[in-house]
Amino acid sequence: MSPTPMHKPVKLVLILSIVVNAIWLIGAASGWLSFGKSPDAAAQAKTNVSGAGGLSPKAAKEVKALLSTNDAAALRDKLRSLGLPEDVVREVVAARVQSPYEARKREILAEQEKAKAQRPYWRGKFSWSWDEGLTNEQYNEMSKIWRDERKQVTQVLGRDGEIPSQAQIMYAFLSPDRAEQFADMKSDYGDMRREVEQGMSNFRMPGDNAQLKLLDDEYKRDADAFLTPDEKMENDLRSSSTARNLQYAFTDFDGTEDEYKTIFALQHALDEKYPTDSMMANEGGGMADFLKEREAAQKEVDAQIKDALGDERYADYLRAQRQDYKSLQAAARRFNLDEDTVAETYQVRDDTASAAKQISDDTSLSAEQKNEAYAALAEQATGQIHAALGDDVGDAYINNALVWLKNLPKGGTVKIDEKGNVSVSQPKPEKP
Repeated sequence: MSPTPMHKPVKLVLILSIVVNAIWLIGAASGWLSFGKSPDAAAQAKTNVSGAGGLSPKAAKEVKALLSTNDAAALRDKLRSLGLPEDVVREVVAARVQSPYEARKREILAEQEKAKAQRPYWRGKFSWSWDEGLTNEQYNEMSKIWRDERKQVTQVLGRDGEIPSQAQIMYAFLSPDRAEQFADMKSDYGDMRREVEQGMSNFRMPGDNAQLKLLDDEYKRDADAFLTPDEKMENDLRSSSTARNLQYAFTDFDGTEDEYKTIFALQHALDEKYPTDSMMANEGGGMADFLKEREAAQKEVDAQIKDALGDERYADYLRAQRQDYKSLQAAARRFNLDEDTVAETYQVRDDTASAAKQISDDTSLSAEQKNEAYAALAEQATGQIHAALGDDVGDAYINNALVWLKNLPKGGTVKIDEKGNVSVSQPKPEKP
């Protein structure tokens, strides 16, 4: 798990301000605060609380000592004894635990920004990743700081009332402590892999892929040793390469958990037998045979998935993986298109593709006749898409996802593969 840099000082000030306000209210009730005779004195003191002006000298000293202590457990106990809400206690204690690390984190981030500023703009763009510009040593130090903070907070406060961390959400099938331990182990291997890849400087040498595979294999052994068989299955369902690919498909497929698990079991067995990392590590011969065997095995798995889902659901599953359908769904999310509009628009796509394929396969038509039919078909489909989506969104959808429709009037051979993807092979220009 990678740490996310946060500028804590402002947050800490806000948290402590909340605490001071809370302590002010308690102090008012307990006699800590000193007011004048005026009935509005309390209200005036509360107005000035941000500067602790409403506190008596003794109370101000005690509040300062309370909020500056390095004993997080004592701070926790004192805040609880004052009757502060537990969520406020957690925020203050967490901020106090993190505060000693702030200076070093600021130094690292300042060094990062300095390195970025010194890099000529014409030497390439910076990425949007937060760790851009950090050395391996700085990255590892930030990661260690983040972990130390989290562990200290957990030791002092426990997990009751804790907001689940990213690790706990990702590995919800594990107890919170084991989820954090597993995430730390995975992060350690991620850091090592990152360091090895940086050392390659985007120039691969023979043996580099094998080195990475060796590191991945070591992680797999450690993960298998850490997890029980049931936990390993749950982790594979969520975090394996098979899971990532399948989750991408399910983004626009309203599949059930049972359907997901059914497809996963079939596909994961193939990925285990023909792992894609073997393709990377195989720097010798045999790649062609490997790819041929995997392709044949994939066809068998696809047939099994179709049998499991049934024809209609399998068609929906395939559709959800096509880029032109995903693009249409993205447009629907951006422009709040209803389901009927999406369905009607994609039906135009399907009908046009089928008609174009019939024209392409019709041997009774000359090339010129086919081109005329293609042009008329493309014009009709473009008009229908504009009617459904509007001119601007319709044009954007065609330009982004239906390139074959734009190319159709140019002529050529229309193909629809087993997954339903459409392509138009343009005719070769005649030689003079």
